[in-house]
Amino acid sequence: MSQMTLARTAPKVAPRARAALRVVDATPKTQSHTGFVLLCMALVVLGLLSALLLNTARAESSFTLADLRKEQTLLHDTRVTLEAELSAKRSPETLAVEAERLGLVPSPSTAVLRLSDNTVLGVAASVDAQDSFTVVTPFVTKADPEVKRIERSIEGAVQGG
Repeated sequence: MSQMTLARTAPKVAPRARAALRVVDATPKTQSHTGFVLLCMALVVLGLLSALLLNTARAESSFTLADLRKEQTLLHDTRVTLEAELSAKRSPETLAVEAERLGLVPSPSTAVLRLSDNTVLGVAASVDAQDSFTVVTPFVTKADPEVKRIERSIEGAVQGG
């Protein structure tokens, strides 16, 4: 066999029709990105403004909180001072000095009113030892609405309130 017979013959291709040619610019046209750039810039500006407003509000709240803490400290100091003054004025020594200044003298005996059963315990005596008398109070029933109010006020005075 000869080499020629082994070679295959390529199929014949018909020539293609050429496309019509047209003239083009040397530089390609690009689309304008102005709208996208403006949108991005607007978002950045809005983000910065919102951060500025939030930071300003936080700083203002911080100043308000500092003012309130100063006021709280001042009120606490005032309360402590007033409680100390009240305690000093309630002390037996201060009461004795004030009573003496008003011309009062100590009583040789005392009478106590027991509110639970409305009884008077003891005999109140005047400063003169020969002259003693008993304190008599009008009978008050438990149904009297004023009794509860009086008991509460006496309890508050006894408890220091």
